[in-house]
Amino acid sequence: MSDHDMLIAGLARDARPVRRVAPAWMRALGWTPVALSLGYITTTLLHREATDWSGPLAWVAAANIILSLSLGLAVFGAALSSSVAGQAVRMPVWTIVALAAWLALAIIGIGVSRHPMGAIGQGSYCFTFVMTAGLPMIAIAIMALRRTGSLRPARSLALSGMGIGFMAFALLAFCHPIGMSVVDLLGHLTAALILCGITIVAGRKIVSA
Repeated sequence: MSDHDMLIAGLARDARPVRRVAPAWMRALGWTPVALSLGYITTTLLHREATDWSGPLAWVAAANIILSLSLGLAVFGAALSSSVAGQAVRMPVWTIVALAAWLALAIIGIGVSRHPMGAIGQGSYCFTFVMTAGLPMIAIAIMALRRTGSLRPARSLALSGMGIGFMAFALLAFCHPIGMSVVDLLGHLTAALILCGITIVAGRKIVSA
C-alpha cells in the first residue's frame, strides 16, 4: 500500500477497545469449580466406595483433599498467569511446603498399608479414575487459556495439566482407602503425567498466541 496515512486512519477507525482480563487468581477461582464439577460428574460412571471418615486416620484423607485442591488451584493459577505476555511463572512459596506435606501423606498411606509395595495392576482403578476425572477438565483448562493465548503454550498447558492432576487426586481421595501401595501411587502419578501430555497436545494450537 502506497498511502500509509489511509491505512493508519482505517486501522484507527476500526479499532475496538481491548477488554482487560481479570487477574489470574480470580480466573482460576472461577474456572476451578466448573472443572471439578465436570470431573465429579464423569466419575459417577465408575463404581465408587466412600472413604471411611469414622476411622482414626480419616484426617489423612481430609488433609489430602485440602492439599490436592490447594496445589491444583495454585498451579492452575500459575498456568493462567504464565499465559499473559510479560508475566513470569510465579508459584507461591507455600506450594513447596504443601507439596512436601502431600508426599508425606502418601508415605503415611504406604506405611499403614498391608501390602506397601503392591502388585502389578493394583492401581488400575485409581489410574482409570484420575483419567476419567481429568479428561473433561482439560477442555476447561484450554478454554480458560484460550482467552489470552500464550506465547509459550507448552509451558502454560503443562502447568494446567499438573493442576488438573492434583484436582483429580482431590476427587479420588473421597473414595480411596487411606492405605495405598507404591504401585498404586505410581498409577496416580502416571495418570497425571498422561493428562499433562494430552493437555499439551490437545491445546497447543488452540492457545498459541
